[in-house]
Amino acid sequence: MSFDATMKFSTNMSRAEIEAKIPELKKFAEAAGLAEIVKLLTDTAALASADLAARMQRCLEVTGGKDEYALLYDQLDMLVLNLNNLK
Repeated sequence: MSFDATMKFSTNMSRAEIEAKIPELKKFAEAAGLAEIVKLLTDTAALASADLAARMQRCLEVTGGKDEYALLYDQLDMLVLNLNNLK
């Protein structure tokens, strides 16, 4: 699986828009063999925004800034920023 190399970086996503991106990120993590990220992105719908942001922050840490995970990292980073902006 691959992401479009030019992504639209949005900072005003709704919770529904954020939730809609998670399955795509989870599939990418599965294909890359990132089991911890897959687990962190499972059963997220009932989480408070702060808890989901914490899980995604951990996902960012797991990728370790490695080039092969750059697109995943960018997508996760965008979602974390959006979660932090939710009221």
